[in-house]
Amino acid sequence: MEQSRTIPIEILKSFDIPGELISIEELKRGHINRTYVGVWEVEGCRRRYVHQVVNHRIFPDIPGLMGNLELVTSTLRDARTHGALPSEEVTLTLIKSRRGDGFIIDESGEFWRTFEFIENTVTYDVCPSTAVASEAAAILGRFQRSLSGLSPSSFVETIPHFVDGQRRYRAFMEAVKNDSMKRVSTCREEIDFAGARSDFGGSLIAAVRDRSLPCRVAHNDMKLNNVLFDASGRRAICLLDLDTCMAGTVVYDFGDLVRNTAVPCAEDEQDFAKVVFDMNLFQAICDGYLSEIGDSLVPAERERLVTAPRNLALILGVRFLTDYLQGDSYFRIHRPLQNLERARTQFQIVRVMERLESEMRDVVNTK
Repeated sequence: MEQSRTIPIEILKSFDIPGELISIEELKRGHINRTYVGVWEVEGCRRRYVHQVVNHRIFPDIPGLMGNLELVTSTLRDARTHGALPSEEVTLTLIKSRRGDGFIIDESGEFWRTFEFIENTVTYDVCPSTAVASEAAAILGRFQRSLSGLSPSSFVETIPHFVDGQRRYRAFMEAVKNDSMKRVSTCREEIDFAGARSDFGGSLIAAVRDRSLPCRVAHNDMKLNNVLFDASGRRAICLLDLDTCMAGTVVYDFGDLVRNTAVPCAEDEQDFAKVVFDMNLFQAICDGYLSEIGDSLVPAERERLVTAPRNLALILGVRFLTDYLQGDSYFRIHRPLQNLERARTQFQIVRVMERLESEMRDVVNTK
């Protein structure tokens, strides 16, 4: 059996899988959690499962997080059962331990959980077409609509202040002031760019707090590569990475999807000639999203669809820049300057969307 010395095989065998673990390998996906794919022999057939270490340094309340996840997935299953979701859509299926727990803590204090592997699917890091953009937006709309009956107060805040742009800015300014890694001198242009937009960066959370925007259950990490498509690559069938599902604003999800879908380049693309905003993709996202949830949005939410993508790009850039200044302790990096490169790319996206605001508003207003 192939295995890494760092993987506690006996822990994995404690999950309620009626078979034998044949092999396991790491899946290099995501910034936060460590993910592995295990092949198991189950009743004469080989089946795959996702085994994941949840980063408890980032998520301080793992039981609360898992409670959120089970509430979301059970609600989505009920919606599908009652015809509110297409029959071909699926949701994550948690495999509990043989004792009935949703996670297991190993000897080193790591939190392990297991899901069924969803076979015959594809994901996209860069959006290949307007059809894919529309499908990703449509499944987001259905997801938000299906959860609309849940009370945001029922959800644990899995990452404290995760969607709080004002706090993100305070952390950023503190990182600049402390300069603990002596990196401020390497990114003064980026620091000035972010600082000049601090009021805008905090505007979404301010609107939720003053009730200009309703508080709803949101995904809060709505990247294109968190959407699973069927084997044809044309039909969106599942949303992944539900760990940040909690109280927030649905506008945040829309903005995040636009930010990383209508700008068809890598998150750390350093050739700014490739950092362009595709209005056709934006229109497709608006079409797909509003076709599923448009009637449920209040006017203030609809109005924010124009500026939310820019807000999300700005805040993500600030987060990348803050992490760079603090020594790259949050986002996983694969080269020394990657978080600074990510910040630069996000800030270039902000510049592009600032120039295109009126065209974006025309698209939203015609839907």
